[in-house]
Amino acid sequence: MIEFADALKKTRAYNLIKNDVDSGNLSHAYMIISPDTYVMKRLFPLIACLVYCNDDACLSCTTCQRVIHGNHADVKFINLDGKNVRVDDIEALIEDTETRPYESDNKLYFIYSADKMNAAAQNKLLKTLEEPQQAVTIFLGVGRESAMLDTIKSRTKKITLDRFRPDEITTALLDEGIGNEMAETAAACADGLLGRAVEIAHDDTYALMLDKALYILINLQKSSDVASFLNDKVLDKENMPVFLDILSIIIRDVIAVKTNGALVMSKHKIENIERLKDGFSLTALSKILYLINDERKKLSFYVGNAGVAENLLLGILEVKYKCR
Repeated sequence: MIEFADALKKTRAYNLIKNDVDSGNLSHAYMIISPDTYVMKRLFPLIACLVYCNDDACLSCTTCQRVIHGNHADVKFINLDGKNVRVDDIEALIEDTETRPYESDNKLYFIYSADKMNAAAQNKLLKTLEEPQQAVTIFLGVGRESAMLDTIKSRTKKITLDRFRPDEITTALLDEGIGNEMAETAAACADGLLGRAVEIAHDDTYALMLDKALYILINLQKSSDVASFLNDKVLDKENMPVFLDILSIIIRDVIAVKTNGALVMSKHKIENIERLKDGFSLTALSKILYLINDERKKLSFYVGNAGVAENLLLGILEVKYKCR
C-alpha cells in the first residue's frame, strides 16, 4: 500500500497527469517540481499504478501490487536513494528505452532527485527527450528547477506539486494513525510539506517546543523575564532554528486571529493564540516577524545562539511595548 495515497490523489499534479492518461495523451516527459522527496517517493508509484490499473490506481489489484513492489517489467525507478544521477544511469535508461514494452502499451521511467544530474548526464538525456521513443514516458522528480538545463525544461511538461494545506496534512496523518494533537502540531509546523509533517509527527520535540514558545510569549512581560527563559533547553543551539520557525508560525496565527480568524495553522492551540491577541498590536506582530528573520540570518552566520536568543526576546519585549 502507498502511504497517503488518498491525499496524493487530490493533488493538482496527480489530476493533471490523470487527465492525460484518461484522454490518451500521456506526454513523453514530465518534470514534477517539489522539494518534498518523501511525497515524490509515493507519488511516482501511484502514477505508475494510474497508468496501468484498470480501476484508477486501486492499489490492491495484481498490477498495482507489482508496481508497488517493483516487479512490473515496464516500470523503472531510478536513483531511489536520492544521490547523484550518473551518466552511466542515463545510458542504461536510454538503452532500455530502445526495447518494446514487455507486458503493456507503455514503458515508464521515474528519476528521483533528477536535479542532482550534472550537466553531462542531463545532456545525455536530452537526445532521448528530443527524439522520444514511442510508448516511453520519463518522469523527472525535481527539487530545484534552477538546477535543470533550460533545454531539458523546454522538452518536458512541467507540473508543480502544490504544498498541502494544514487541514489536508492533519487529515492525512490521522488516516495513518497519528494522534490528533500530534497531527495538528505537525500540520502547523510542516510548511505545507507532507514529508516534513511525518518527521515532526514522530518527534515529540516539536510539540514540546510549540508549547514552550507559547508559554514564553504569554509570560514575557518585563526584561527580567528574559534571563529566566535563556536557560531553557528550547533556546539552545540545537533547537534554535526550529524554535524560530515555530515562533513565526505562532506570530502569523496571532495576526490571523486579529484580522479575520481564517488561516490559523495551530488551531489546536487556539486558546493560547487568543490570549496573545490582545497583548500585541498588528504593527508589533509584523515587526516581530522581521526580527525573527533577522535573528535567523545571524544564526546562519554562526552568531552564538545565546546572543541570538537574548536579542530576540529583548527585541520582542521592546516592540511589544513600543507598538501598543
